[in-house]
Amino acid sequence: MKQSFIYRVCALFLFFWAVSAHADSFSADLSDLLNSVQSMRASFTQTTYDNQGKVTQKSYGQMAMQRPGKFRWEVTKPIPQLIIANQSKLWIYDPDLEQVTIRSLSKTTGETPALLLSHDNLGLEKDFTVKSIQRGSPEWRWFSLIPKKKSDNMFESIQMGFVKKQIREMRLQDNLGHTTVVQFQKIQMNVSLASSLFTFKPSSKVDVIDETHKK
Repeated sequence: MKQSFIYRVCALFLFFWAVSAHADSFSADLSDLLNSVQSMRASFTQTTYDNQGKVTQKSYGQMAMQRPGKFRWEVTKPIPQLIIANQSKLWIYDPDLEQVTIRSLSKTTGETPALLLSHDNLGLEKDFTVKSIQRGSPEWRWFSLIPKKKSDNMFESIQMGFVKKQIREMRLQDNLGHTTVVQFQKIQMNVSLASSLFTFKPSSKVDVIDETHKK
């Protein structure tokens, strides 16, 4: 469950930072905001609520992304976990289990169809209905994204909030009515990032589960 959720979040980031802008103005506006970011580093707070609004999980960590297709999502507490995507492969490392799972991004589109969309020639409007919405104070600019194709493993809706062209918050609702809010702090955009952030080399003590050869 936890792996699946973070995997889907990773897929969304890989998609959102690879789209191109055309068609309706809201899609173009959102694409312009995302396409202005070549790299990003931030800390995050991730809170999950059930369909009654009760907090069921809260975690903290750091993330980094770099075009094209590089992504790092590191949960530091309460339970450490590291997700690294580097264009073709995804590593999911659980330190407490001393286990890493390797997946092929290109072979898992059934679970996360957004992975198909991490190419520059595809647009948001192809797979999402994008609208501008009002939420919070006037300095915020919010977009609502509703997937055009429904999937059991896809989010029902996504909201993205920006302040001064920086993404500050994402709100993701699944098909059970659970909402996950990801808030970003200490944001750095278009900065130089070490290539080592997007590589993973397991030690000899780590159990490696390689799923890249699965059909």
